[in-house]
Amino acid sequence: MSDAKSFQCPNCGSSVQTDGTQKEVKCDYCGTTVIVPEELRDQPAPVHASAPMEMKFEAYTPAVSDEVAKSIGTAAKVTVGVTAVSFILPIILTCVILAFVGGVLFFVFSNVNKSITSAIAPISSLQTEMPTFVPDTAVPTDSPTPINTPTPYTKVLLKDNFSNPSSGWNKTQSPDYTLEYKKGKYHVLINKQNGGQVLWVGSKYTDMSIEVDIQQTAGPTDGEIGVACRPNDSGGFYAFEFNQDGQYGIYKSTNWNSTALAEGTLDPNTISTASITHIEGICQGSNLTLLLNGQALLQAQDSDYTQGGLGLIVTAGNSGDPGVDVLFSNFLAKGP
Repeated sequence: MSDAKSFQCPNCGSSVQTDGTQKEVKCDYCGTTVIVPEELRDQPAPVHASAPMEMKFEAYTPAVSDEVAKSIGTAAKVTVGVTAVSFILPIILTCVILAFVGGVLFFVFSNVNKSITSAIAPISSLQTEMPTFVPDTAVPTDSPTPINTPTPYTKVLLKDNFSNPSSGWNKTQSPDYTLEYKKGKYHVLINKQNGGQVLWVGSKYTDMSIEVDIQQTAGPTDGEIGVACRPNDSGGFYAFEFNQDGQYGIYKSTNWNSTALAEGTLDPNTISTASITHIEGICQGSNLTLLLNGQALLQAQDSDYTQGGLGLIVTAGNSGDPGVDVLFSNFLAKGP
């Protein structure tokens, strides 16, 4: 049995007795259960006094007779042999199959390649015989397809800034029409229901480009304005026109009756009242081209009129409403 030991109660200060084997004791004076200090407890003796034991694993060998051992050895050799064969044989067979398939594929693709090569040659030689699709330029388009602009002419046939009232253009003052030179511009007012005016100079021009700046100052937005190519006294000519609604077209007049050769439509905001629009019409043989603000928008073909004057055109639109009021400036005609 351990010797009695004492320590002071942490609650009341009285002496508390312990025999060293207890972790807790009760103070006889105040009745408080207190923990015995670690240094007063008896320490248990170590279980192992020597160095730690090393863990060892020993192989288990069953006791068998000699004949059983021989049988096991023979079976093991057979098993190893079968295992080796079963492992190696699929590899050999796979190699043989791959070699065979590779040979077949090489043969097939070689012959297919020869067939394709021989088939390409005649196709190449036939490409030049394929027909070329040409779109119908007479169909109106909301977004005009860019077209090739003819080579510009360089010879000036007529240039007029309308500063000289005697340069040759008609001058008329009537309730239906006003045709006049006005402050360096040529002024045309169509004040007649379904009215119109075609004005030109000269009569023997053939191929030409005619361009002019146009400003509509008043009137209905569907009034047709532009230039005329090869006009003559019998009422035959080609006209290149646009209106403030964004419509444009190439027209053919026969006995003063107009028919469309090609038409299109722009965003109405592209052209507005009081703004200046530059229009150009090109008559090059039977090829007719319209440009607005430098952009080629339409082309058409017609060969009925080969000669005539250089002109301007203003007419009431589809509504027929009068009041189309226009100023022309910077007229320029060129030819070959």
